[in-house]
Amino acid sequence: MATLRLRELVAVSGTAPVTLEVPAGACAALVAAPPVGTAVARVVSGLAAPLTGLVLVGERDVTALPPPRRRVAYVPAGGALLPHLTVRRNIAYGQRRRERVRQVADDWTAAVVDRLELAPTLALRPHLLSEAQRFRVALARAVVCLPEVLVVDLPSGPADGGRLTDLVGRLSPPDTPGVAVLVCTADPGALPDVPVAAEVGA
Repeated sequence: MATLRLRELVAVSGTAPVTLEVPAGACAALVAAPPVGTAVARVVSGLAAPLTGLVLVGERDVTALPPPRRRVAYVPAGGALLPHLTVRRNIAYGQRRRERVRQVADDWTAAVVDRLELAPTLALRPHLLSEAQRFRVALARAVVCLPEVLVVDLPSGPADGGRLTDLVGRLSPPDTPGVAVLVCTADPGALPDVPVAAEVGA
């Protein structure tokens, strides 16, 4: 597992550069208006290029790397679950980014499902879930690829935002430092247990 570092990162023209550090196993918030927070989240996850600045994962400069090579997982606003797939298949979709032995992937996926209490929902489609359950499925789909960094775009906070740090604590294998979690949000009050690492205006 590794520390996430942003160095003088600008994702949207006219905004101040973002410099922050999230150690492995820690959870921190970037406070920004939704368009800016989403833009930063997309840059960190590799879905967009920054205007300036660097994204570092541990000692690796991943700024120019494509998403599969970053070891960064992304939970977009609303979760973006695939509506035609069951919970089980939505979670398995995250395994497509893995470059691990299948047995390891299967064992870890089963552990994540158990830790996030999703077993009763595996045969359901997303529209039958509560908002909190959909958020957990999106988290599960992101972490089954064993990322070093998790970026969560939560403009107004999740349905169970007060439990985010508890949920994050379940998302890393035993005997590891844990995943570094960056939450991009406009409402830090919805995440009372998540320290603010940086703020950026629109």
